[in-house]
Amino acid sequence: MPIVSNTSPLIWLSKVGRITLLQKLFGEVIIPEEVYREAVEKGLKEGFSDVLAIKECIEQGWIKISKLSEREIKLCEKMMEHAFEIHLGEAQVIILARKASVLLLMDESSGRAFAETLGLKVKGTFYVIMKALREELLDKAEAKEIVLALVSKGFRIEPKLLARILREIDMHMPKHKR
Repeated sequence: MPIVSNTSPLIWLSKVGRITLLQKLFGEVIIPEEVYREAVEKGLKEGFSDVLAIKECIEQGWIKISKLSEREIKLCEKMMEHAFEIHLGEAQVIILARKASVLLLMDESSGRAFAETLGLKVKGTFYVIMKALREELLDKAEAKEIVLALVSKGFRIEPKLLARILREIDMHMPKHKR
């Protein structure tokens, strides 16, 4: 089942070399044009090599760029007027996820809270890692390594949440051992 993703999960998963987890878990990722501009165009201008992986996934066709209609663009503008902490990329992913009735990947807490008030199911980068662990695309050691790599590269997470995630990884039982 496809998902809609904001910029942050794409960049962070790319930074740790695990963007293909999205394809393995969801098949298809839909992004709006603004997320493409933020993740790829801006990243290339600023010389971030991890954006090349995102660009490659788009070229492979499993990350798809979706163009919003004029009506949807106006909705985004209204959304940003009423929720000043929502940026254009966040507004566009919220509109796309709502239209497609699919899971939205977003790390920013203000955007997540706003999307949830609209009834959307919203998850973040760490959800992808934990889902990959549960579906046995990763083992415990790999999952822990990815989580710690994200933190070492600057992913901001509350220490209590980080500790909980690491505990969940430690306690995970592979399906064949249950």
